[in-house]
Amino acid sequence: MNLIKGKKILITRSSEDCGTAFNSLVNSGAELICLPTIKIIPSYNSLDLTELISDSSAFEFIIFTSSNAVEVFSNLVADYKPDLSRTRVAVVGSGTAETCRSHGIYIHIMPEEFSAKGLIKKFSELNISGKKILIPGSAISRDELSNGLMDLGAYVVSLPIYETQLINKDEVPEELLNHLDIKPDLFIFTSPSSFRGYCNLMNTTDCHKYFEGKIICAIGTTTEEAIRDSGLVVNIVPSTFNLRGIAESILTFYHNTRNVV
Repeated sequence: MNLIKGKKILITRSSEDCGTAFNSLVNSGAELICLPTIKIIPSYNSLDLTELISDSSAFEFIIFTSSNAVEVFSNLVADYKPDLSRTRVAVVGSGTAETCRSHGIYIHIMPEEFSAKGLIKKFSELNISGKKILIPGSAISRDELSNGLMDLGAYVVSLPIYETQLINKDEVPEELLNHLDIKPDLFIFTSPSSFRGYCNLMNTTDCHKYFEGKIICAIGTTTEEAIRDSGLVVNIVPSTFNLRGIAESILTFYHNTRNVV
């Protein structure tokens, strides 16, 4: 019995971002709906980047905590050409690593646990006292990573290079919204912002009622925590925090469900 066949699965990413990562779900008979709920707005042009450009070689490490950070920072590098030839690159996980590789960025450090906590543990194995670390990211990035690195003695520069904005309903094609007349069976959220963006897009005031009886998948522990903070149950969190990891975990979920029905 193929329990995934006919299931409507929504992911809060564009079809371009998803690529072929979910082909295994589609080939198993699922219907995939790609609905981005946030948009990334580069904001580095409004910053004073004098220190970064003049003293960029002084950074011992640069840390990317999301694929969005890599994409926007790559554009910044193309525009301002800082010298980062002697800077080692750390990433939070495999999804961010894939984006780095697509831009020709060599990765030196990736933790076993794909989270800020995992990165802090990895850096605790090094001597970073007095080292200068650059973390480009969102204007609403959490302080857990930078605080943890500073506790290890590092000098951390958090550089807000983009803003995350929620997508409005009038920005979504009508035919895509029509797919949501019947709620999906499974929701995939790829960031805390994408979860908030979806609830805003659907004008969801009662999360418990809206998601009742539905399966929720979070790409990683940070997203899982944000969803749980809304009082919802997260049914699936992949062991590998990327899109292919999500697809594999969903197939496993339905396979295991089949064994108990």
